[in-house]
Amino acid sequence: MEFRVLGPVEAVGVGETLPLGGPKPRTLLAALLLDMNTAVTADRLCEMLWAGSPPASAHANVRSYAAGLRRVLNAASGGDRLSHGRQGYRLRAQPDELDLRLFDDLAARGRAAMAEGDHWSAAERLRAALGLWRGAAFDGVPHHSALHVEVSRLEESRIAVFEDHAAARIALGEYEELVPELRAQTAVHPLRERLWGLLITAQYQCGRAGDALHSYARARRTLRDELGLDPGTELRRLHQAVLARDLSLVTGPPPRSSPIRQLDPPAQDPAHPGAGPRSAGAWPICQLPTLIADFVGREKLLGRAATLLAPSNARRPPTVVPVVILTGLPGVGKTAAATHLAHRLRDTFPDGQLYVQLDTARGPRRTSAAVLADLLLSIGVPGSAIPAAESQRAALFRSKLADRRVLVVLDDVMDTSQVQYLLPGGGGCAVLITSRARLAAIPGAHLLDVEPLDDTDGRTLLDRIAGTRRFATEPEATEHLLVGCAGLPLALRVAGARLAGSPHRPVRWLAERLADEQRRLGELRAGDLAMRACVATAYHGLAPDAARVFRALGLIPTGEFPSWIPAVIMSGVAGDEEPDDSVDDILDALIHANLIRAHHVDPEGRPRYRIHDLLRAYAAERAAEEESPARRREIVGRVLDGWLHRVPAARERLLRTGADAATAWLEYERPALAATVEYAARSGHGEQASELVAALDDICHQCSWLDDWERMAQAVLERASAEGDRRRIAMAQGSLARAGVGRGKAHEAMRWFVSAIEQLDALGERRQAAYLRVHSSFAIADRGMTEDAYTDASAAVAVLSELGDLRGTVLALRSLGAVLFQQRREAEAARVLERALDAAERLRQPLALADALQALAVTEIMIGRYPAAARHLDRALIHYRGVRHRPGEAYAHYTIGRLRLARAPERADEAFGPLTQAAEMFSELGERRGEALTAFMLGRAYAALGDRERARGSFGAALAGFRALRMPDWETRTRHELGTSGG
Repeated sequence: MEFRVLGPVEAVGVGETLPLGGPKPRTLLAALLLDMNTAVTADRLCEMLWAGSPPASAHANVRSYAAGLRRVLNAASGGDRLSHGRQGYRLRAQPDELDLRLFDDLAARGRAAMAEGDHWSAAERLRAALGLWRGAAFDGVPHHSALHVEVSRLEESRIAVFEDHAAARIALGEYEELVPELRAQTAVHPLRERLWGLLITAQYQCGRAGDALHSYARARRTLRDELGLDPGTELRRLHQAVLARDLSLVTGPPPRSSPIRQLDPPAQDPAHPGAGPRSAGAWPICQLPTLIADFVGREKLLGRAATLLAPSNARRPPTVVPVVILTGLPGVGKTAAATHLAHRLRDTFPDGQLYVQLDTARGPRRTSAAVLADLLLSIGVPGSAIPAAESQRAALFRSKLADRRVLVVLDDVMDTSQVQYLLPGGGGCAVLITSRARLAAIPGAHLLDVEPLDDTDGRTLLDRIAGTRRFATEPEATEHLLVGCAGLPLALRVAGARLAGSPHRPVRWLAERLADEQRRLGELRAGDLAMRACVATAYHGLAPDAARVFRALGLIPTGEFPSWIPAVIMSGVAGDEEPDDSVDDILDALIHANLIRAHHVDPEGRPRYRIHDLLRAYAAERAAEEESPARRREIVGRVLDGWLHRVPAARERLLRTGADAATAWLEYERPALAATVEYAARSGHGEQASELVAALDDICHQCSWLDDWERMAQAVLERASAEGDRRRIAMAQGSLARAGVGRGKAHEAMRWFVSAIEQLDALGERRQAAYLRVHSSFAIADRGMTEDAYTDASAAVAVLSELGDLRGTVLALRSLGAVLFQQRREAEAARVLERALDAAERLRQPLALADALQALAVTEIMIGRYPAAARHLDRALIHYRGVRHRPGEAYAHYTIGRLRLARAPERADEAFGPLTQAAEMFSELGERRGEALTAFMLGRAYAALGDRERARGSFGAALAGFRALRMPDWETRTRHELGTSGG
């Protein structure tokens, strides 16, 4: 697990950012990270969360925030990360899991290397330290007391590390690259004399003495205007050195050799004493394309590639030619990265840098023989001396490069056959390849992925193309623009160029155009730069079956997909069988072409894949162009059938066994399921979308997917209403009603229940109407409508018993028992609930059994059968935990607290443990009814202990909850308790 505070506060587990919640939970995490592995008192946390003015509920809120963090962190790490004891809250973490500690460690190690004269190691460690920063420290978290002090310390340390890093790079001779970075930093920190000194040194060493003198004048003017002081001794010394053109005063300590640069190479290479002078014949030669001025990021990638290509790499025999392949998505910037790296390595390969563009998009494929002829001519071999046979040309090429230090760059290689004759034979040479394909058949080659840029580097690239101020004034539109470009440098360059060419248009103009997936690729075109053309080259290289699957992936609504979807697309069979060899071959071909990626493995051990958003947009374009409407509809229908085969099976496993694998799989697929249902409803597959929501109803209830449930049901309702399908309208309204009850939207839910039941009755859908009557009965009994609730529950029991629906009968008997309990008919309620328990035992579904046990326990508490209630609650809690049903578990804890309070009011303190645990879980789940009931019971516990102030506080919170939920009976009871406690 990683904890990140050098930027927005984040926790990362298993390669993905964890959902921490809002500002308060993040502030809590930040406070605990400042003192990780040390107990932090609740009072201290309250002070930091509320700046010394905590509300009355501060301690309860801290418990709630901590409970949420504990759940997320423990689930991601599989351990007890956050604990609570007498001394306070303790967050357990290793030093290397916190970027702040890593930063301090890397900075110390870098400075130690500087002190030893190892400038290469120093630069690498300090670069790594700076690379940990993603923005301002503890960004998005209010800075109070200790946090403010730490932020100030870190910001000072950050700029000091930047200065040390710049000094190390100057010692390595990286003057040109440093100048723009140092100028930017002096603009931000104009009073730091060391920064000015480093800038002046770098400018002078680049041969820009005039710029160095100008920088000194600016530094002097700034210091005088701001501080009333002249520059210090070091800056004045540098000024005099530049005026005197005295190189010895400006030059720092001599650099040690590094994989990136070797300054002032000798005329004769000591590693190859037999080689001739560097100036002999056509040498040295540089065929590299011009550097891109606005290149950003990639430092880690370039550093890794440089190390692998270095002739001095100790892990490789000296006679082996190193080969590095940069591969990645179309438009990800492979050529730009290779060009930038090759320029950096010019001093490492002083004999030359050969460059070959093998792209076949603009014409017929060039043979290796033709490429070899061009290379031999470029290194001084007369045309008359070039042999005719390809193998002889390759041998002559290897001979000419023997005992030389040459970097060969092969750009846009399609397959390994293009490369085999172009590799040099001498260990002093190296080969850098870029390819859209994942070339894996070149012996000994290192395959490095060029990833999309992160938002920080993407924003930097946009700033450099279209100007910083342009984006600073529209931060929200800029975020949307970055999403539309999805980290691909080609897309970002096009977007930046379009904005630069339209200075009168706001950023919002282009961001809104890119938000439309159907026109996105068309918008990403400016002059010769076009995202669509880049992707088209890779697509047109696919075999027909692979192209067909790729097009189909543009018709599914999510970028991540399981392996069964391509299998269903190909075969049309929606069963559970694994993809066959032909499907695996197609997926491998798409991976080889970098059009999809193997993402990870799901909880059932099956692979999952991901297609980049812009590639998916292109796939959708191709599907619209090359597939008939009937074929497109068939593809989407096959995928929906696949879901309809898998979801009901998972629901049954969940209800019958509560299998962890079923729960994990469903949680894994939740975003895709929600997106699929909404997409299916919008795209005219209303029947299948409705079936999916119906299959998901119980899952959404058990897993508390309330937001997704509402969105899916609303989408299905809109489609059904547009098509006038009364049954589907009623089913969607029933789903919305059930979700609304879970969200505490009682009034809305009642309207949906009434409408849905009326329509189902009219259609003769007895079973579905009975189920909705059960759910309606549960919802309205709490709200004082006990006669209506009794009527609904009784009718449901009769219908479902007649139909032989055992699960429905258990549910209906529970609702009838709950109504009788609300009507103060406890003895009758107990008899009905005993029938429900007997039916649940025969049903053998853990969740239904747990619900029946708990409902009976509540009634038994009221009639004084405490031992039986305790036994039933113990069993209920075990079953709730077994099926991971957190709402049921929370209610079980609440009922246990209620039992302890009823059985021994004089020991009311024994009720606080389960009640507090219930309150934390209800808060985390957003279960407002449970929160109100628990607050009421806590008020009773405080009152029993004579703590009238806390009792009034809890009763007040309960009363507010019952009012909002429109639960009049509970409002009346709470007012009575408030009156008794003096409120």
